[in-house]
Amino acid sequence: MGAARTGVAHGGFCIGCCWALMAALFALGVMSIAWMVLVTVLVAADKLLPWRALATRGTAVLLAVLGVAVAVSPGLVPGLTIPM
Repeated sequence: MGAARTGVAHGGFCIGCCWALMAALFALGVMSIAWMVLVTVLVAADKLLPWRALATRGTAVLLAVLGVAVAVSPGLVPGLTIPM
């Protein structure tokens, strides 16, 4: 029972801290697999590279720019299919 309780606690923590990222990746997957892969690679680099502070800031800036581009002019973002 201790392992099950630990698993549930860890699962709840994971959902609590990563739900927005998972929702964004789901939306990107519906619109474009290529963009989903790019964002996944950026997040993986952010977590795995040894110079983490620079990777985190670079990833945050790039994702913010992409978010603004999609919000302002989604038709100009290459490879993005807007669902009906």
